[in-house]
Amino acid sequence: MPGSSTRCVHRLTDDAVSYCFLQSSRFLNDGSRQLVFHGAVDDWPIRCDASLARSCTFRHERVEEKNGGRMVPCPCCGRKHREGSTAGAICVAWHGFKAASKELRESLSSGRRFYPDGTTTLPYSIDTPDLVRRLLWPRIKASVLRRDAYICQDCGEVFGHPRRKSFDPSARKGRGGHRWESLEVHHIVPRYRMGSDHPGNLKTLCPDCHAKYTQAQLPDFVGAAKRQKETIRMLRKTPDEPDLPWDASGD
Repeated sequence: MPGSSTRCVHRLTDDAVSYCFLQSSRFLNDGSRQLVFHGAVDDWPIRCDASLARSCTFRHERVEEKNGGRMVPCPCCGRKHREGSTAGAICVAWHGFKAASKELRESLSSGRRFYPDGTTTLPYSIDTPDLVRRLLWPRIKASVLRRDAYICQDCGEVFGHPRRKSFDPSARKGRGGHRWESLEVHHIVPRYRMGSDHPGNLKTLCPDCHAKYTQAQLPDFVGAAKRQKETIRMLRKTPDEPDLPWDASGD
């Protein structure tokens, strides 16, 4: 492949041999992300060298060539996207979400909009990059708010719009004033517990109801983040760790 073998975005460092931290959209039970490529131990990444970098199909350059790639028809929207572009990946993922929404409507009884216990099923391919998921999230959020008719699914508060102006008596040093309140879209199964952006795992909540979930999940989330940081710190301190047998897993 063209370019230096040290320019892949998934490499932990830019050294000649580096750990690969390509991660899937799923999470392990301890809250850490699941590696796509790993060694003999599932949570230990593979060390990527020049030969592996040349043959890796998941390789993603940090600096892309201007106007690179040809325009190819999109199987979802019928328009053309640049081959390998983020716009094309967003289109495919969005159509996957719409297909999941249609299937959800057909499978649930009347009046139900989501699974009460949530789901870990992905609405798009497991190798969808996090960048695509983040760029797609505003569109998914707007779709869920419309589906739920801008009503909090826990307390039943009717907003009528994505946000509203409300009077806050504590504002302006107790003199009172107006502020904006925005509806939130909540993951029933948290993402750090393998919860997905599937429409059956999403529901609309008002700020007060959403804050209750956030406070309850905060200790668990912080612990998971600390464990992941500790893993990365340990890997940076062991550059001479012997190579482990290579394996690839997309789940």
